[in-house]
Amino acid sequence: MSSEKDFNTLDNLTCNTEVHLQLLTPTKTIRLRSRLIGVDPGRAVILAYGNDKSWRGTSAFITDRQSVVIRVVNSDEQDASILAFRSNIQQVISAVGRWIIVRYPKELQTLSLRQHSRIPINIKASLTTIDSSEVLSTGYLKDISIKGGAFVSEASGNFNVDNQYQLKMDLGGEEESISITIKNQQELDPSSRLAQYGFTLDASVEESETLVQKAILHYLNQ
Repeated sequence: MSSEKDFNTLDNLTCNTEVHLQLLTPTKTIRLRSRLIGVDPGRAVILAYGNDKSWRGTSAFITDRQSVVIRVVNSDEQDASILAFRSNIQQVISAVGRWIIVRYPKELQTLSLRQHSRIPINIKASLTTIDSSEVLSTGYLKDISIKGGAFVSEASGNFNVDNQYQLKMDLGGEEESISITIKNQQELDPSSRLAQYGFTLDASVEESETLVQKAILHYLNQ
């Protein structure tokens, strides 16, 4: 259930905040990046009509009543979170600027980026030695928080608990990496030879938060 605080957060988002726009069409899902022009509380959310290559060829889908999913990262120091809602396009305006008017949502979903509980994801990843690019194991990131997460791969004798490694994530062709320390190893299924490696992030809160934001948004937009 959406709270008044969630809607207050939406109403007070800063102009030019990056917005992830997902168009829900019968044949495919189109993902675009936009920026916030403004919010008319209770009435509409106003987005910029983009002009990069990802927007070209999508005009046929950006029409009145088109269903959309909106995701916005609120980076406010007190409550970093991802706001998400489903709505539809009310109008496309090109008289004073190319704007997309989206109906104000009736419900909001929020995902706190500062919560200590881990958020389930599934992202291709690998672990390397801390001082080189030698890949020790390839697998996927199972969950993440600003404190740490879990990496799953074939069971390996290359890792030692309390040792530091480099975690590399494939975010749609863009690689992100961060130093981690493995804290535990757990065999998942003897027949699959898979193991789960719990780890902590060896970075500042700001760096960890930025990485977690990118990972979660990439996973949500897959």
